[in-house]
Amino acid sequence: MNKTFTAFLAVGALGLAACGGVDRDGTRDQFISDMEELGNTADGDCIDKVLADYSDDDIEALSDGTENATTQALAEELIACTDLLGG
Repeated sequence: MNKTFTAFLAVGALGLAACGGVDRDGTRDQFISDMEELGNTADGDCIDKVLADYSDDDIEALSDGTENATTQALAEELIACTDLLGG
């Protein structure tokens, strides 16, 4: 799976509301919920570890659909927490 497609999946799965700032627990829960709606599973502990490595601005940028090296890395790490790639 190429990186652009992987990032697209993660961004598409993160239907986050940017208003009121980033809520990491809400981000995790929304990502898990969205993955389940797509017929996949996601590991909450893995997601928490990924999100801990990024700033609120980085997470918000991903939810806003900003494309840069940081958001792409974040998206790929989140996807690695799912069963999409056999993880």
